[in-house]
Amino acid sequence: MRERKTILIVASSEEDREKIGKILNKDREYEVLEASDGRKAQDILDTRNDIDLIFVDIILPETDGFQFLERVKKNGGTAHIPVVVNALSAMNGQIEKALSLGAEDFILKPYYDKALRNRAGSVINRAFHDRDSFTGLYTALTFYGRTKDMLLKNSDIPYVMMYFNIKGFTVVNDFYGNEKGDIILLEFSAILREGIGVKGTYGRIIADNFVCCIPNVRGNEEVRFFRYVEERMETLRKECHFNLECGIYKIDDTELPVSVMCDRAKFSLMDIEKKRGERYAYYNVEMAERYRNEQRIIADMEQALEERQFYVMLQPIYDARTERPISAEALVRWKHPEMGVIKPSVFVPLFEKNGFIRQLDLYTWEEVCKLLARMQRNGSAVPISVNVSRVDLYNPGIGNAIEALLQKYQIPKNLLRLEITESAYTEKPREFITLVSNLQERGFELLMDDFGSGYSSLNMLKEMPIDTLKIDMQFMEELSSSQRAGNILISIVRMARLLQISTVAEGIETREQLEFLQNVGCDKIQGYYFAKPLMIEEYEKLMAQEALHTDKENVYKKGILLVDDVRMLRCSLRDALGSSYRYFEAGNGREALEILNESVRNISIIITDIFMPEMDGFELIQKLQGNSVFSHIPIIVITASEERENEIKALEYGAVDVITKPYDPVIVSQRVKNVMKMSETEWLQMEMKLMNGSVIS
Repeated sequence: MRERKTILIVASSEEDREKIGKILNKDREYEVLEASDGRKAQDILDTRNDIDLIFVDIILPETDGFQFLERVKKNGGTAHIPVVVNALSAMNGQIEKALSLGAEDFILKPYYDKALRNRAGSVINRAFHDRDSFTGLYTALTFYGRTKDMLLKNSDIPYVMMYFNIKGFTVVNDFYGNEKGDIILLEFSAILREGIGVKGTYGRIIADNFVCCIPNVRGNEEVRFFRYVEERMETLRKECHFNLECGIYKIDDTELPVSVMCDRAKFSLMDIEKKRGERYAYYNVEMAERYRNEQRIIADMEQALEERQFYVMLQPIYDARTERPISAEALVRWKHPEMGVIKPSVFVPLFEKNGFIRQLDLYTWEEVCKLLARMQRNGSAVPISVNVSRVDLYNPGIGNAIEALLQKYQIPKNLLRLEITESAYTEKPREFITLVSNLQERGFELLMDDFGSGYSSLNMLKEMPIDTLKIDMQFMEELSSSQRAGNILISIVRMARLLQISTVAEGIETREQLEFLQNVGCDKIQGYYFAKPLMIEEYEKLMAQEALHTDKENVYKKGILLVDDVRMLRCSLRDALGSSYRYFEAGNGREALEILNESVRNISIIITDIFMPEMDGFELIQKLQGNSVFSHIPIIVITASEERENEIKALEYGAVDVITKPYDPVIVSQRVKNVMKMSETEWLQMEMKLMNGSVIS
């Protein structure tokens, strides 16, 4: 920001210019520029974009002060500059005319030093502090006052309040730089000034939120003005990938505080997400009722938590290939004693605003941990994902809080997955990436919900450490009517595979949708076609039946432990080996040892990568060979074709075979069969020796 403000004095009399300049700039806190007529003043305005205040004499040669004032206020580049007129008298209509043309204030001649200094000081203070220092628009308080005056003065004219939000502005700053963000703000400000001029009021409320109040004499002026703004911003919008949204309140009660009018317009922004194709929405009476209900919800929330009015439901997630349940998502619900069941879409945004969401999240996570502990004891536990609100995500202690719960209930990390929303990324992208990376480094599996609902998806995936994408159900809704939706969905699935990220499609309701997703390679399915959200008792029953079915199905299958920190590579090995085996999976050597301790009798062979975090393949082989319980299990090592030294080292450590990447699925399958056969033969020979030995003795 500039250290000194700049004042332009326009007067034909050099004596007047000098006198005003001395009075205004007694302490040399301003830069003072002078012009003797309107043309010279305009030349200065054309070459300087830092003029903060204009003093203009009504009587000027060639062009009078009124004509100069009118040009200033009609020019989008200068309309924001406050203008103070110097007049001879308040009795001849000059003051009224100047104010109607957009002048901020007036000073009468002759000038008296003390009076002029006091009045000028007041004008300057008001002009400089009532306007946003960056855009030159009114600040919120000034906008409220000026708008109230305008509504009272023109009580016979209908007006409309418009609240603009530049959605995605934070991402623009992050990816394109603050300079580009500044250009957007300044361009939007100029559009408001040029489009509204003196017929209405406009201001910058905060950051990328703007507001204006315009007359609505012809009706639908708000739509025409919104289209005008959209058109003027289109080039920048396409270049920087942001959207304009506008909440609208048709003023029907001028007695309301203007701040309340603004709140109503802003409140209607919430309805834009429910609309298709339009980026504006209107405030209505139902919203007022909804607002009252929301206040009641906020007032009742703590008691609701104490009385356990919140409860958890589980919606199963199915393997697209086998069509069997393999995990679930935890969904929190609220049964209010008087209002009935309140939807999460109603109370979650409110709790995020007031911070109560942290308490609710902790409550939900603990309920899920209790369930997982119980199902683990019964042998029917599968991973459950829990939602992490954007408020919790930015809490540096979140990782410790979740780990404490897992330790309390003795739950392994692979059973509790963390689900975050794409929209949380748009607020603070860099900080978001850092926080999510820390969670993944701790060993948590991360799912991104509603992927594809925002515009930042591709940019985000360049750096985002995500394990699974949950594809927005909007694509499912539009699949039958929009070929583009199908093409986009195919692209997302293929892109995820290339990035070694798993995919879950949400909102699946028909067999046609399922088969489409199976054909394009989507990994998992969630939706009413398979199961709606279930109460905990129903879910436990379903998974107990599934565990029983799986046990029967797997009783004669040999088990293979796949050890690789890249999930997609484990999946490709499963695809290559087929359904003849029972699979166990680990992301590193440490996890592999944990699985072996629990299921060693069910594992016939281990296939492991070499390079993994925490414990690599070499260390795993050494630990297995040094343990008499595990040493009999044959180990196949996966290595790149150029890693000849690693291949030799693995064989020296005790691996029985090596698979080089990229591998042929047929060859992999046959090698595993050969190792299995060899292992069975060795066991048979060992048992025969033991039997012979016991007979001899």
